[in-house]
Amino acid sequence: MATLGMVKVFDDVTGHRRAATIIKNHSTNTQDIREVALAGLDLSSCRQILDLGCGFGFFTEGLKGKVHPDAIVTGVDVIGDYEEPFLDACRHAGVKGRFLPARASLIGEFAAATFDLVLCSYALYFFPRIIPYLARITREKGIFITITHNRDNMRELIEAVKRVLPEAGAGNKRSLPVEKLIAGFSSENGAALLSPWFSRVQAIGYHNSLIFSPDDIRELLEYFRFKTLFFLSETPCDVQTVTALLAGQLQRIAVAQNRFVLLKDDGIFICTDPQFERKAS
Repeated sequence: MATLGMVKVFDDVTGHRRAATIIKNHSTNTQDIREVALAGLDLSSCRQILDLGCGFGFFTEGLKGKVHPDAIVTGVDVIGDYEEPFLDACRHAGVKGRFLPARASLIGEFAAATFDLVLCSYALYFFPRIIPYLARITREKGIFITITHNRDNMRELIEAVKRVLPEAGAGNKRSLPVEKLIAGFSSENGAALLSPWFSRVQAIGYHNSLIFSPDDIRELLEYFRFKTLFFLSETPCDVQTVTALLAGQLQRIAVAQNRFVLLKDDGIFICTDPQFERKAS
């Protein structure tokens, strides 16, 4: 499956951190999305916490000073190399941590109503089918928070890649793997997918763009190289040829417009009152 292949992107832990830095350095929205997601929530009684698809602990690190002093955060990620950076994030956040190298399906093994707080940032589009089980493991007064992309995330880069594919001998593509992936759980359809399993779903928009000057296009290409499988995993082509053609196109656009603007809107969903047991009974 293309989705499984795309997960391999995150084998590169250093590259993942670098990609996050590029996004931060070029964002027009200077608010930390974790702060936006957690603003106004009383998490002081949260002791048992799950960070699903935890990566290097981006979301967990944002819990510093917000949860119970005895909180334990369980990080689950299919990439085992994230264990050390995730546990470092837990220490920075002042919480105890444990890491489980496993797929998201592991949550089926947790007892019902296990967690006071469940987090999932930029990962639920990989496995939207598990939403009912997220409701199952969330306690009655618990909270599930997820962050995801807008359906048009990276639209300008996606269209630029599509334009160079024919020249690279890969033919015309109506859609790329990244578009199909994000469509599985996005800002636009997230509430509809969550509301059958959580009675209260609050949607919060997070508007952002990345701006690259003509001199910064090399950083945009670095970001593309990290995400190459998201764009090309279903396309038999020479990646170096595509990248070279893309570099020329991005540079021409940036020079003509004095910048290259990349849409990076996201959505946040705050979910409470889980309904799994009522649905199952």
